[in-house]
Amino acid sequence: MVKKFTLFLLLGVFGLFTTNLFAQEDATIDPSLIKYWIGEGESEVVFIVNWAEPDTALAWGYRFVGENVVLKTIMDDIAEVDYRFSYESSGSMLNDLHFNDGVLDLSLVTPGWLTYLIDGNSTWDFFDAALVGNGEYVKIGDTECGTMVDPENWIYVYEKEVAPVYALGEEAMIDPSDIVYWIGEGENEVVFSVNFAEPEDVCFAWGYRFAGESVTIKDMMTAIAAVDLRFAYNDEPSPWGGMSLTDLTFNYNEVHYELVGYNAMYNLNGVAPWLTFDEQTVVNGDFVKWGDYTIATEIAQWTYVWETPVQPVTAYDNINEVGTSSLSVYPNPASETLYVNAENVERVDIYDMVGRNVLSTTLSVVDLRDVEAGVYFVTVRSGNTVNTTKLIVK
Repeated sequence: MVKKFTLFLLLGVFGLFTTNLFAQEDATIDPSLIKYWIGEGESEVVFIVNWAEPDTALAWGYRFVGENVVLKTIMDDIAEVDYRFSYESSGSMLNDLHFNDGVLDLSLVTPGWLTYLIDGNSTWDFFDAALVGNGEYVKIGDTECGTMVDPENWIYVYEKEVAPVYALGEEAMIDPSDIVYWIGEGENEVVFSVNFAEPEDVCFAWGYRFAGESVTIKDMMTAIAAVDLRFAYNDEPSPWGGMSLTDLTFNYNEVHYELVGYNAMYNLNGVAPWLTFDEQTVVNGDFVKWGDYTIATEIAQWTYVWETPVQPVTAYDNINEVGTSSLSVYPNPASETLYVNAENVERVDIYDMVGRNVLSTTLSVVDLRDVEAGVYFVTVRSGNTVNTTKLIVK
């Protein structure tokens, strides 16, 4: 159990010793409320980080064997198991801490300026030498959200209510090195996967590369669909704002897989974001998974994971694998003007071979004068269907 003391402060950056008592009470959390315990053993420690923007205090539980453990070991073990948490240091100096679950993206406002408490006991040691004992708690905090209680010694306490971190479920993922089919170009990489329920519980994954800081999930899916004609999706305006996925299909090895309607939801790095997929952006190293929530495991309120092993899809290299009889474009090859022959054309998109959108229009007569010569894919949205065909521009 975490002991309830009037708190003394350990200033981890400078190692200053103090025995002052403070009127402010540093917010803590009872171990019985911890949701996520990492490690094994009879000894327990509560590990807390308080970030400044937004003012957010999160707590993990840590178990170990023996009388005490080094603070750095606690942090290393948590970071190894919980990919959402990481930290930066230079030698014995703790510089920054991060937490990114796809919804929260936390780092210190004042990197290098942070303090930490160890259960009412002060020490001269830095984080790579400080010992934490059974029943104690550790709190690391950003000075921007702390209350200065001793200006002479730079002493802070943190009053934000502490929230427990929910455990990661057994969300099945795949290492990027195992991806077979990469679409797009650029220095940034995202793994995109879909867990289908029908006709069997199976999960497939693509790799997507892009330039720039971020890309929306919708733009990534559109780029994949433009190049891999086995994959397609439909969406419509959501009553809650943004776009809602209405259908997602994949024709693979002569099997038709499909996600339909509001059974579909997505996770970003194992957590369900609050943004719709046309608004949510992804960055280098992210993992996106769509799935049918009826076969997902609920690990917290509105948080689901899929446990089916992820398998990489093979590369798509046959334009004839997917029929496009309901769509024709002419002339093909084309030079200045392209005519789209399809009923109720709502939107025409032209993508290059790596999935970049080079032209969008709502017209069935498309001006190609600004499109460079090359091979492209034309995607036409008509009602609830999306069809794609190959186009050569001279």
